Amino acid sequence: MFKSCLNKLQSSIEIMYSITLAMTCVYSCLNSSTYVCSLVICKDALRTSVNSMFPRIIAVACFVSRISTMIKNITDFPKYNHKIKEYELYFPINVSQKSSRNIFIIFIGFAYISIILPLNIVRLYLIHHNNHKIEILIFFTTMYIQNWNICLIEIGFIARCFGLYQKFQIINEELAVMKTKTISKNKYPVVLRNEVHRDINSSQYHTLANSIELLRMKHQFVRGALRDLNKLYEIQLGSSLVFLFILVLFDIYGEVNAKDAKTRSKILIYGWILQYSFRCFAIIITSHLTTKQAYNTKMLLADINNRYLDKTTKEELDLFFDQIHRRSLEFTSCDIFTLHPHLITTAFATGTTYLVVLLRID
Repeated sequence: MFKSCLNKLQSSIEIMYSITLAMTCVYSCLNSSTYVCSLVICKDALRTSVNSMFPRIIAVACFVSRISTMIKNITDFPKYNHKIKEYELYFPINVSQKSSRNIFIIFIGFAYISIILPLNIVRLYLIHHNNHKIEILIFFTTMYIQNWNICLIEIGFIARCFGLYQKFQIINEELAVMKTKTISKNKYPVVLRNEVHRDINSSQYHTLANSIELLRMKHQFVRGALRDLNKLYEIQLGSSLVFLFILVLFDIYGEVNAKDAKTRSKILIYGWILQYSFRCFAIIITSHLTTKQAYNTKMLLADINNRYLDKTTKEELDLFFDQIHRRSLEFTSCDIFTLHPHLITTAFATGTTYLVVLLRID
């Protein structure tokens, strides 16, 4: 009874927080040009629209991410968390793996805080020191709260993604042990082909087939969890990556064209570029390493399958390999683009092109 009331209270607070945050996003979009141009010189309509684009992009990305998360929090996230808890109940991870996961989450959280919080404090101090209007300070404070809300969603994805990475890693470690044992048994193929020895080792082959079947079921579950996680975060990740790409572009453009901006400095500009670049790398690299770990299973299966094994074990290996081969294990954003390191180089090339166009127009 108490737990049910606590869950309802938590749900109500989250809904109120989401509605309040959405209202601040709408407010930021409507008043962006007024407050930004009070700090930076806006000579014409183009410069006004470019300068006011920064808080509007953050507001739109925050609005989309928060609404998507709020909707999926009703049913999808609880179901996903329940499935993962059930899996870990049957196949628990050891203490060292738990500690490494906690260390990784703490590291990511600390990295986000250490990169973002000092920059925001310095910027708010400069705004307060050079412009004593409280409404401007409130406007930029809400903008940084919106940005931090997006960061929390990104950290949530990275933490869950690393959890799947560990599960794939455990499966691959067990397969690597099987591979080593199989290679050891295949050192004397003439003996293994002998009918007498085959009868003696039949129970060992049967055990190997059962072990591979269990690993196949575990891998199938984690693959399903990967697809579920992708569906849970595909909208949020898409909006985050697009928003981070555009902000890097506008920060570089603002640095080239910055004039008489007392509330901005080179340290802030470079710090913002570092922040957005780090967040892009953290999302893309974590996703890529997880999918790479999932695909590494195929190589281990191929190595085991090349050895002398009985028919049942061979069938299990073929079924396992076929299940991985048939379905993609990539993280995507609404099937528009794949979270892969190539995305970084593509974004860099595209950003350079648009930056040149902006500078020529200006």
